[in-house]
Amino acid sequence: MRVFLVNPSDLAFKTGLLAPRWLYVLAAATPRSFGDPIVIDETLDHLDSSQIQPGDVVGIGIHTSNALRGYKLGKMARQRGAYVIFGGIHASLYPDEAYVHGSAHAVVKGDGDVAWGRVLADCTNGDPKPLYEGGQIEADQFIPARWDLMPADRYSWASVQTVRGCPKHCSFCSVWRTDGQRPRERTADPVIKELV
Repeated sequence: MRVFLVNPSDLAFKTGLLAPRWLYVLAAATPRSFGDPIVIDETLDHLDSSQIQPGDVVGIGIHTSNALRGYKLGKMARQRGAYVIFGGIHASLYPDEAYVHGSAHAVVKGDGDVAWGRVLADCTNGDPKPLYEGGQIEADQFIPARWDLMPADRYSWASVQTVRGCPKHCSFCSVWRTDGQRPRERTADPVIKELV
């Protein structure tokens, strides 16, 4: 069983401005017993569907602008016999869409740092649950990204997360709905360690 983490995109530009942090956080949340996950950011290169084999796990993170491409990838991965797991902002807000349009076996709502390990364990046992409530974990549970898996010289920069949640209630932003209105702040030491 191999683990794929896919950031969908209709267009691949070979280089990216900002590395999608969630890919590398879930890579770090993948238990070592699974080996290194295969990280695919389709803003760099499209997923080669021939890589996906029966029994693999394909995690697809979507926001509204890439949801349709994500659903297309989900259908393809399921047809190839893989377990299809959706997460991300759009899947957290509209989980039913991932089943109907993306052939999902499961959806992770909220933070995936802790929930991802449970998803993989259940897939190993052939019994993924339809819905995993990742919730809003506390800052001391935030997993630092596996930046060692990021391709060199393909992004302008990466990011280190210092807080999740926002006390504001802006109409144009989903953060207060998906991450909550209580800021969950990391302490300085883990932030500095990840920066280094």
